[in-house]
Formats: sequence, C-alpha cells, structure tokens
Amino acid sequence: MAERAGGSLGFWFDGFRRGMSALGKPERERVFRFCAQSCLAQGPLEWYGAVFEEACGDLDAFFHALGAAEGVRTAVLEPGRRWELMFEECSCPLCAAGYARDPAFCTCSRQSVLMVMHELWASERFCVELLGSILAGDAVCTLRIERMS
Repeated sequence: MAERAGGSLGFWFDGFRRGMSALGKPERERVFRFCAQSCLAQGPLEWYGAVFEEACGDLDAFFHALGAAEGVRTAVLEPGRRWELMFEECSCPLCAAGYARDPAFCTCSRQSVLMVMHELWASERFCVELLGSILAGDAVCTLRIERMS
C-alpha cells in the first residue's frame, strides 16, 4: 500500500476514466470544462493572450501567429470564419505524465480551445470540433474552430 500511496496515480486515473465513460456526453463536457479551466490557468491562457495581442485581435492573424509556434500548425480554411489548429505532440500534462492514455481526455483540450476563443473574443460565438487525436492514434491532434456569429 505504501508504494501505491507514494507512487503512480495511474490507478486513480483509470477509475476516473471508467467513471467518465459512464456519464452521458453533456455531463462529461461539463466535467472537462472545469478541467480545462484549471489547465488554462497554469499558463496556456496567458500564452494565447500574448498571441492575441500580437495579432491585434484579428482572427486570421491569430491563427497564422499560432502556426509559427514550435510544434503547432494551423490552416485558415475560410478567412474570418473557419480554421484548423494542429498540435504535433500532445500538450496535456496528464498525458505527458502517463496518466491520460484514453482519447476521451482530449475533450479537455477541445474545451480549452473553446474557452480561449470565448475569453479572447467575448462577443463572438465559436464551435470547436476535435477531428483527430494523438491518443486515438492520429499523427497530430487536430481541432477545427468555426466562428458562429
């Protein structure tokens, strides 16, 4: 028991994953929204905010600037309306620590991007769709962002 208490928390995350899979989609989304808030508060929101300032609030310029970051690719699919954001490596610290191995955890990343968009462009509405995930076996994590307003 001492080894488990001081060692890996993987057993806990396995239980968490099983519990999350027992929830309906709206409940899972709600839980991961809180996880995304906590993750963003650790620094990513500040980084996205700096890119927002650099782009002077212009959405297309924002995505072009994100694409200049190491390990990040972007595509402007429809100027002013639709973009793709691709991460060449999973940026989730739980994944890096070996705790999040299930693609269901990628809901948190989708929620994070959605929260960033709403935080930086408060008067706009966005939809963020997870198209591909490294945890699901894809080469990159791909999110499609669409401006709804």
